[in-house]
Amino acid sequence: MLVSVEEFILSLRVARLSTVTPSGVPHSVPICFALSGNDTIYTPIDAKPKKYIDKPLERVINIANNDGVVVLFDRYSENWNELAYVMAKGKAKVVRDEQENLLAAKLLEDRYVQYRDQNYLPRGATIIGIRVYDYISWGTF
Repeated sequence: MLVSVEEFILSLRVARLSTVTPSGVPHSVPICFALSGNDTIYTPIDAKPKKYIDKPLERVINIANNDGVVVLFDRYSENWNELAYVMAKGKAKVVRDEQENLLAAKLLEDRYVQYRDQNYLPRGATIIGIRVYDYISWGTF
């Protein structure tokens, strides 16, 4: 059954966010995410344990220096006829607008029970917004 790019993305629970360090080195991390329409991806800096709690995360520092990012959504299967991915190219920012932050938090809470029921997404949490300008896909959805 063929589905849209959006349906494929929403069928997945995690993606990978790739940023670039100030010295030009790629940096990728797995992320939880939510979509707003077909052009904005939100991912939080949530309350899961972090290695260093007293400094900004590398992805936030990277985005401040270079807002160009890639979010990779992929599906692996032992049946290689089922392999597929979507690469979303976009411009990222830390969401500063309170209303946008509340909207993003609501979308994330609707998608992940841990944010809704286990307080992993405290009010005012840092959320990264990615405005997608291009999708590249491969495989059969």
